[in-house]
Amino acid sequence: MSDGRQETVRLLLVDDERDFLEAVSPGLERRGFEVTRAETGVRALELLERGAFDVVVLDVKMPGLDGLSVFRRMQELAPALPVILLTGHGSLCQAFETSREGVFDYLMKPCDVDALAEVAHRAAEKGVEAREEEPAHADADGRIELLMVDDDVDFCDALTSALVRRGMSVTVAHSGDEALALSKVRRFHVALVDVLMPGMHGLTLMERLKVEDPLLEVLILTGNPTVADARTALRSGAFDYLVKPQPVEDLADSLVRAWRRRRALEEESARQMAERVYAGRPR
Repeated sequence: MSDGRQETVRLLLVDDERDFLEAVSPGLERRGFEVTRAETGVRALELLERGAFDVVVLDVKMPGLDGLSVFRRMQELAPALPVILLTGHGSLCQAFETSREGVFDYLMKPCDVDALAEVAHRAAEKGVEAREEEPAHADADGRIELLMVDDDVDFCDALTSALVRRGMSVTVAHSGDEALALSKVRRFHVALVDVLMPGMHGLTLMERLKVEDPLLEVLILTGNPTVADARTALRSGAFDYLVKPQPVEDLADSLVRAWRRRRALEEESARQMAERVYAGRPR
């Protein structure tokens, strides 16, 4: 195509209303989509596990395994896959504002086929661009925003280079005060904090960072491990307590696991918010 779009976009259309599937699918196919239909969330997940898609159009309200549950499972199976949510309940869109990763857009039902096709094309194009731009060592779950706090400049420089090559975005602070200032203007997924630094102890910094962002996952890294510090760190909510020198691959794996736990907590928070919004709707 002259506009750079893929000749065929593989679209998974998930809705329990057969009439909707039969009405919308032909129109999408005429607009350059290869449409695979699923009438249940379970069937959609089976199809996703067996084949690749460029975009998913998913109804929120379905019997059995509802759209919110399907969405969370899709995030685990294919985190970079763009998802468009269809809903007849506009308030649910607000409930997902705190967890938009993976949600490309929201459309209200009934929706115009042209509008749906345009959004789906843009979603598929964005997915292609993301895959092309993704560094070779990027984690499959996306770009981790990491705050590294350590007063050893040489150590930070070397570790930053290694983690950036693995697809992470690294911001360095060389003191607790600098880290706290950054946390007020930037959103980080994970923090890697040294224990012994001038001015502010690493465990004190961890507690203050988690006041700013309770979902922030913090890994403590130290060259002077003690049982007391380890116990305090873990009881205070640290994701892990690691000893220097730490192999880069092992450290990267720990950061990825921390990010996955944060993502799971964000999705659970969004689910609970959505349930509260839905429960409060007038019948």
